Amino acid sequence: MKKIYTLLFLCSFVISADAQTQYGWVQKTSIPASGRHRSTALACGNRGYVGLGHINSIVDVLFDDWWEYDPGTDTWAQKANFGGGLRYHAAGFTIGNAMYVGTGRAPSSVLMTDFWKYSPATNTWTSVANFPGAARRGAVGFEINGYGYVGTGSYYTDFYRYDPVANSWSAIAPLAIGRTSSVGMSLNGKGYCGTGDIGGNSSDWYEYNPATNTWTPKASLTGLPRMEACGFTMGGRCYV
Repeated sequence: MKKIYTLLFLCSFVISADAQTQYGWVQKTSIPASGRHRSTALACGNRGYVGLGHINSIVDVLFDDWWEYDPGTDTWAQKANFGGGLRYHAAGFTIGNAMYVGTGRAPSSVLMTDFWKYSPATNTWTSVANFPGAARRGAVGFEINGYGYVGTGSYYTDFYRYDPVANSWSAIAPLAIGRTSSVGMSLNGKGYCGTGDIGGNSSDWYEYNPATNTWTPKASLTGLPRMEACGFTMGGRCYV
């Protein structure tokens, strides 16, 4: 279980390392925490961060822990627990030296709209403006030119842009098809979203242009349609 979880975590973000100059997978130290899924993973500076998530069984087990990975020493350190409490299937993005995490499902299957800012420098979580759309889980988040973007989840199509200076959200063009548990990322000033559950697994892929506020269909993912995949960008390309 832990080996599988670590692999998924490594998929979720990329940190440059001089020793890994060739494409390929190298097993690193497993996170010293319980295996889980529907967690949230982000990169900030030269560190990786992962936490939250759940184990769904006869009794659902939720987590609020937050962990920092140092690729230089291949070590993990536990950080302050997520400010919003127990949570899974939350969305997140990184702007500058801070990470933002919110929405998702809390205990008793309550869907949330709260959002929180994590500062690695002070190891603190601070509440920011709530997500303006309907409460949801399984949304995606990414950053473009200093703004955060969050959308989809719980089969919704709507998307919103977060301004960290004004601490405010504004609606942008919706995605064509509502979905949950998709993949989102940004590359070269554009946003990308695709795959996920649209009433069945999907392989579609869309590009968002903030200059024109439009989504454009792109080539579908090669391979089987899927939901709850993971993705990252590296070397000018998107990987799913």
